[in-house]
Amino acid sequence: MPMPAASPSLSPVPVPSVSPLSLLQIEARFKGRIWRGDALGSAADPVVSSGFDKLDKELPGGGWPTRNLTELLLNAEGLGEISLLGPSLEQITGKGRNILLVGPPYIPYMHAWENLNIDSGRIVMARVYKPAERLWALEQGIKSAAFGIVIGWLSQVSQQMTRRLQIIARAATSVVFLFRPVSAQFEPSAAPLRVVLGSARQHALSVRVLKRRGAPAALPIRIILPPTRPFSSSAGVFSLPHNSSSHNAVDRSSLPGTVA
Repeated sequence: MPMPAASPSLSPVPVPSVSPLSLLQIEARFKGRIWRGDALGSAADPVVSSGFDKLDKELPGGGWPTRNLTELLLNAEGLGEISLLGPSLEQITGKGRNILLVGPPYIPYMHAWENLNIDSGRIVMARVYKPAERLWALEQGIKSAAFGIVIGWLSQVSQQMTRRLQIIARAATSVVFLFRPVSAQFEPSAAPLRVVLGSARQHALSVRVLKRRGAPAALPIRIILPPTRPFSSSAGVFSLPHNSSSHNAVDRSSLPGTVA
């Protein structure tokens, strides 16, 4: 009986040794796709300049982010928050895009907004009061392609709802601002950018970046608000239509210096 042929011996195939990449090589290969946790993050999405160089340097990407929530935390209305957003609002309305206001605490005083070069004809306001109605209006406004900036006033909102708004904002192209009370800084939020606003003397505003992508801001920055131009007529600046029982909202920072 013939013996089976012996199987040929298999010699191992040498495997070339590959040295691991260094951190610098990894960062170079994936440039723009990774970031260090101790560095200011960059923004892959477009941004809208705040109009203030010192603030833009503290914001990831160099401006207010689109496709994300930005929370502005303040302890009272009229600190100068509209003047702070004024340059961005002017940019958006100047490009023919609209601005949606959801649940402002007062009726915006459009003369003051126009004094900041904001086209009041591009302002749309949703007067809603119940939290569920405000959230619904915010969601619809963010989803709509009709608005370049959406601003909502929310006194109470859960982390789950901020996460929902953030998910919706990721699919939009607008800048989304949420005005919330300063006490909300101690509550968790899905907003990638959170900024605390405080009053400062001599027509200035204290701005502290509480949360951002990257290293936290060390100190608040002092923003000098833009100088205001006198109204074209001093008469009737605070007058209301005879058939109106509502009070106009006045951002004190955008009024002439003679107004307290």
